[in-house]
Amino acid sequence: EELDMDHVYIPFFDFLWGFTFIGPFSYMLWKHRTIILRIRQFLYKRDLIKPMECDYEAKQTQAIHYYARTKEGNELGNIAGFFFANFPYVDNECNFQVADLFAVDIDLDTKRFVKAKMDDINLNAKETMTLLWFNTIAAQHVKLHAMANWGVNVDEALADVNPFFRQSSVVTVLYNFFGYTSFNGFFKTWVDEGLTSPGWLKPEKPFVQALKHGIKENVWQHAQIVDLTKHSEFVNFIVQVRAIFFAEFQKHKDLFPGTDGEAMFVGTILHSLDHSLMDWNLKDPLWLDVDDPRFGKMAELGRVVKVGFVSDIPGLYFHKRYKGSGHPFYEAVYRKAAKINKKFADVMDTCIIK
Repeated sequence: EELDMDHVYIPFFDFLWGFTFIGPFSYMLWKHRTIILRIRQFLYKRDLIKPMECDYEAKQTQAIHYYARTKEGNELGNIAGFFFANFPYVDNECNFQVADLFAVDIDLDTKRFVKAKMDDINLNAKETMTLLWFNTIAAQHVKLHAMANWGVNVDEALADVNPFFRQSSVVTVLYNFFGYTSFNGFFKTWVDEGLTSPGWLKPEKPFVQALKHGIKENVWQHAQIVDLTKHSEFVNFIVQVRAIFFAEFQKHKDLFPGTDGEAMFVGTILHSLDHSLMDWNLKDPLWLDVDDPRFGKMAELGRVVKVGFVSDIPGLYFHKRYKGSGHPFYEAVYRKAAKINKKFADVMDTCIIK
């Protein structure tokens, strides 16, 4: 009846395998990157370094919230509106809040921010970036994780039929557990290290509230995003690759018993590209303003997530990409996708592993 991010059970030895060969490398990634973040923040506060230059160019994200655009030849320009109803955020007292509407206008020709508003509050580009980033990591991205649970099959009998897919399924289930159930336990460390404020440790668990809100809100109907194919290489890629994916899935459906194709597409291609786009779009965590009087607390957490939970995990011994998988389904999809956009195709994962 609704999405759920952490409800699939796996055998004990699969769980042990994940904690042995995935967990330590995931931990080392965020631990190492947050140490670097602390050093950079120390230097930045003392004007010893500057963040990378940022011109707030709008790129490829949040496309499903596209709602409308100005007509051709309109005196206002070629403007697209992205509307977010029931918009979750955390205020600077670390209290979970929900705005009625968050609206962002983007110039499709220049890919530049035009204006934004949350309920009755007019927002500048920096504030808008913090809100969009927090919405991505807290309320939007989790929908992909949750939906992915219907695109897996961890039945041990599948090990003989399609072992690569079963392994990918186990990894997805494990990482959903890490992301939903385990993540909130890291806040105490980040508070002690001065990366986040003590308010994130409130019994109400404001970040978990934002996750639950995003999952419960489900996914909007978004057929109108095809309007953006001429303006977004990401949307253009996804619209074409989705058709490729389902054509190949139909040919190889005997290899994926009990698996929903839409959920598998979301949990592999869409999820991995969402991570890559987050990494490419927010080049420097210092762009997020932790001193903002209204949204600084979200910026704190946003910096931590950017450095520690967005990039690829190093040290994994198993294969995780469509490219080079050696699997007839994944290789067929990759070959066709690479002809559309090789940069995107090269980062398509076969499981949730970040």
